[in-house]
Amino acid sequence: MRRILIGTILVIFTAANSLAGDASVLRFDGIGPIKIGMSLAQLNLALQERFKMPPARDDQACFYVDSKKHPHINFMILEGRLARIDVETASVSTAASIKIGDSEAQALRVYGSKMKVEPHKYTEGHYLTVRSSTGTYGIRFETDAGKITTFYAGSYEAIRYVEGCE
Repeated sequence: MRRILIGTILVIFTAANSLAGDASVLRFDGIGPIKIGMSLAQLNLALQERFKMPPARDDQACFYVDSKKHPHINFMILEGRLARIDVETASVSTAASIKIGDSEAQALRVYGSKMKVEPHKYTEGHYLTVRSSTGTYGIRFETDAGKITTFYAGSYEAIRYVEGCE
């Protein structure tokens, strides 16, 4: 009986740790249990939070919700669905292990010819964009002085928005 109890505890501990590990890796289509395309209700359920639609206004087809449990990750809601996940912390990386603070050169080495480089609209840096194999999703890094300053993933349309929802 004791062996079964210890085995059960190990399985639960391993599952909890793997979920925590998944929550620190941004994929083209999401992070941890969060998937691009989720409704606001599904996002609330997955994160166990209570995000609400902003007061009705014509310009609210796109807005951000900020997680209390994950303060350096922001979620863009576009037409009622999760469209993009923005990262502002070096504790989250892409599946290819690129994170804030890494060099442009390192990102270019890792992603190679799949990465498109464009000048940044506001700095001397760049936008480094990688599209998923299906073309549906993408990851975009913003750089300044040769270093990654922020990155986000989501629908290919949403990651190309330069000023968040604009």
